[in-house]
Amino acid sequence: MQEKYEKLFYEFVPQETSWGDWCHSPQAYFRGEKDLPGAAMNVGFQVFKAPVLLEREPHFHREDEYLVFLGAKLPDVFSSFDAEVHFFMGKTLETMEKIVITEPTIIKLPKGWWHSPLNFVRIDKPLLFQAVMLSGKEGSVKLVERENGERQYIFTGDETRLCIFDSHKSCNYCGYCFSHPDERPKLPYSYVKWTVVNEDGIEAYTDTGAYDAAKAPASPDCVITPEYKSKPYSDATKLKAKKPPLSPETAKCILALPKEETRWGAWCPSPQAYFRGETYMEDATYHVGWQVFAGPNDMEDTHIHQGVEEYIFFMGADPMNIFDFDCEIEMFFGDDPDHLESKIITKPTVVRIPANVWHCPIKFRKMNKPLVFQAAFLSGTWGTITQAPDDNKPEIPPEVLEKMPFARMHTYNYMGDNVRFCKYNAKKRCNICGACFPSPEDYLQE
Repeated sequence: MQEKYEKLFYEFVPQETSWGDWCHSPQAYFRGEKDLPGAAMNVGFQVFKAPVLLEREPHFHREDEYLVFLGAKLPDVFSSFDAEVHFFMGKTLETMEKIVITEPTIIKLPKGWWHSPLNFVRIDKPLLFQAVMLSGKEGSVKLVERENGERQYIFTGDETRLCIFDSHKSCNYCGYCFSHPDERPKLPYSYVKWTVVNEDGIEAYTDTGAYDAAKAPASPDCVITPEYKSKPYSDATKLKAKKPPLSPETAKCILALPKEETRWGAWCPSPQAYFRGETYMEDATYHVGWQVFAGPNDMEDTHIHQGVEEYIFFMGADPMNIFDFDCEIEMFFGDDPDHLESKIITKPTVVRIPANVWHCPIKFRKMNKPLVFQAAFLSGTWGTITQAPDDNKPEIPPEVLEKMPFARMHTYNYMGDNVRFCKYNAKKRCNICGACFPSPEDYLQE
């Protein structure tokens, strides 16, 4: 494979960490430009096993961020979710709102919005957590106040993050400072206080809740509503803290993920969890799924994405051990659909697909163990462009074609979330139920 395509693949490396018993190790993390030069996103695949107060101080980012909370047993991230998370966000430090998460949820953090603390107050089943930054480098800004009363915005990021115990070393996310907080050096400043507007009397977050089974309200374990509609904020079966009301501006950034019951076939078990960008959330800038593939299949015709990058993740299906991987996948890249070359994937891998690069099909072979397939699209509306012959024009002889540099020999067809309709009912929007998908047995050869 040409170097320009070869460098788009990154094989995950197990990261043995000492964050504490609450965080499963090894972890898997895609750290953007550090792992793939030119990358425009970074994301973690972390499993939390016990309560923990994470990200204690409010901060903001220069780019959009998405936080994902799922049950850690795929594909059914719904029945495997049994946790409660308290989170704070707001456009300013004076207008922070408390959010209580009790079901599979995705939260959009628009660039510039303050957010955190992030408190996992109850985890009765392991929880899969993803922090998705739409940038190749991670960085955050906090507001501090020094002893002389001067206030300052402090930036910490991939370019400037140092070990807090040794300023001559870069941080490698080992987690020692998490598991040994008493050893942290004293900071020469304090963090500016912030205000919660939807819960009286809170200036700084210390609440750990008091779960009372007798008072817990009863309602479904997850939100399931048809036609791509889901409550942005809902009740739950177990609550340590009351769910306060949210402003409309904040509520539209929070989505309890719909449970998608699909008929793709035995190779892709149901239910699926999918965040379909702007179809589910107004002004979304991200589109992603969490699917388990359990058998051989072929995916997608050769296509490009105009002006938008995509990242495809192949991992073992158990979030507690994504390195338990026993599959063989062939993925194609090329300068055009008639000149493709392929690479075989045999380890947990992320593939960066730059805008306007021809790619696919993806052929899943030797599926000895299930895998997680995650297609992350850096736009709120997913869409593809495929090439097809222009049937309305006669075939032009090569010697004539050489004298016609602007002759169009193909048409380019667009298909995407905003124009995709059911193959059986042209008046109905496609909901990706899978009823029209061909069976792998019909096209796979021995």
